[in-house]
Amino acid sequence: MRTGPRAFVESWLARRARTSSPCLLAEEALEAVWERARRSLSETALQALARTALDAAVKDFPSLADARVGPRGFELGASTQASADLLPSLGGLLAELLALVEDTSGGILAPALEAELLRVGSNRRTPADSMQRFGSG
Repeated sequence: MRTGPRAFVESWLARRARTSSPCLLAEEALEAVWERARRSLSETALQALARTALDAAVKDFPSLADARVGPRGFELGASTQASADLLPSLGGLLAELLALVEDTSGGILAPALEAELLRVGSNRRTPADSMQRFGSG
């Protein structure tokens, strides 16, 4: 049984918050989800969903007020990155975005976006990494 986007993101954040800096985690997570969603959604649709998610997240996390959505994804402002509540804000933004994409796609994209998010901060080597390491040694 699938959990909702908010529960998924909270669980992911609880596991990943200790693995890297909040700024790096936020940057990697937003980029990973954006790039995966971009393969299935048009640029216009993705930007519209992202703006809607950001507007909703700002209500609960005012520190996101200077964040923007551009053609390449989310652009967190300096005050957002320096904010003490960066990780909760990131969680709120990701949960909103995942919920909107899930609703829009009829749930089809949710597993792919969640899988992409699970890769962020996991510190797992891919087979290509292992082969490159082996070949360079």
